[in-house]
Amino acid sequence: MSRLLRKRYPRLDPEGTVDHVVLGAGVVGLAIAERLLKAFPTRTTFCVERHGQVGQETSSRNSEVIHSGLYYPPDSLKTALCIRGRDLLYSRCKDHGIGFKNTGKLVLATSKDQIGYLRGLHDKVKRLREAGVGDVPLEWLDGDAVRRLEPNVGERVVGALLSPKTGIVSSHELMEHLEKEITDSETGELVLGTRVVRIDRAEPTGGGKRGDGSEDGWIVQTVTDDGSGGEGARTAVLAKSVINSAGLNAHHILNQVLPESERLQLHFAKGSYFSYRGPGVDQVRHLLYPCPEENAALSGLGTHLTLNMDGEVRFGPDVEWLSPPLTDEGEDLPDFWESKLAVTEDRMEQAINEVKKFLPGVDAQGFAPDYSGIRPKLSKKGETAVDFSITHPRPGLLSLQGIESPGLTSSLAIAERVEQRVRNEVWGLGRGTGRVLSEGGRLDEWA
Repeated sequence: MSRLLRKRYPRLDPEGTVDHVVLGAGVVGLAIAERLLKAFPTRTTFCVERHGQVGQETSSRNSEVIHSGLYYPPDSLKTALCIRGRDLLYSRCKDHGIGFKNTGKLVLATSKDQIGYLRGLHDKVKRLREAGVGDVPLEWLDGDAVRRLEPNVGERVVGALLSPKTGIVSSHELMEHLEKEITDSETGELVLGTRVVRIDRAEPTGGGKRGDGSEDGWIVQTVTDDGSGGEGARTAVLAKSVINSAGLNAHHILNQVLPESERLQLHFAKGSYFSYRGPGVDQVRHLLYPCPEENAALSGLGTHLTLNMDGEVRFGPDVEWLSPPLTDEGEDLPDFWESKLAVTEDRMEQAINEVKKFLPGVDAQGFAPDYSGIRPKLSKKGETAVDFSITHPRPGLLSLQGIESPGLTSSLAIAERVEQRVRNEVWGLGRGTGRVLSEGGRLDEWA
């Protein structure tokens, strides 16, 4: 798709200059823009979003869980940013009146074979604490103790880990808060209904060294919605730095500036959620997660029970890998997944069977299709999972790929990490690392 975009939209001369352009106004893009505005109050920051509202894709189609940081390898970005982001998020919610609940979570073993998985998690969080990565408290419970805490849980559950720092957050209130912080600032702007269709390197405007204001940048070309679903005005700005946080379309932006040998292909996993109204959950107070069935690939954490801010129960997500249609150049077509968002009855039947393993009192008649979300992944089905990818492949261009779970929890910490890299590598003397895949690379030790 990157080739098609460059053919369709010839290069434009920029009409103005901005210091930071953040591509994508999901929760991560909003957090980055807000962080840059506060870190660099005299520099301009634009956050560009193709939809008419913020957070219309992955950010509004997830479990809204504040994860504690117990699932991922000790030396991974996912672990470090999840733990740091968890603490930042709880603090932000308390300070600004954003809806959240510290519900706690139970990771349930429904067979003796799964006790080993729980022990692995428990041992790992000890290593995290000893290494100074962060504190992820866990408490051992046998089956009877689980049922004293959660009487709806069935006899099949033989043990669990209680994670007291897990919770839920209103992702919409969080994004509304970040949006307001941006729009109320003196040097920030949120540009909605505007697609980024092309980026090009700009020639240096002077002979100075990087950091003195004369450095080169990126010509960011956009097309604004005409108000009726068609294309309106086409324009371009010179951005001294670009942060690509385009989520499901991040690779279409990045691949425009990479040689063919380095180009990325994202993979897409759909997760369906089901609402529930019926018996068998009347006493549930914690989030309930079964042990995942596919531990090696960690394609999902099982069909779990979550609660929304009103205390309503929902189950999900499952994992359904999607095969996107490809262009003649072998690139996936953008937005193919929009036609795949419906939650089907056959997926619900599978979910019910999984839920009954730990909540036997639920009634199939109480389940209803609710919503689904798409997760951008750097690994294919059956491959070992890949860490968050936060890269600086070209001077002045930072790019984020594969920001899936725990992206919501990690959002404020990701923004902190990006701000540090912008400060040191963009406005400093950095020229980009040249690393494309990930700071952490492919991960072999998933709990």
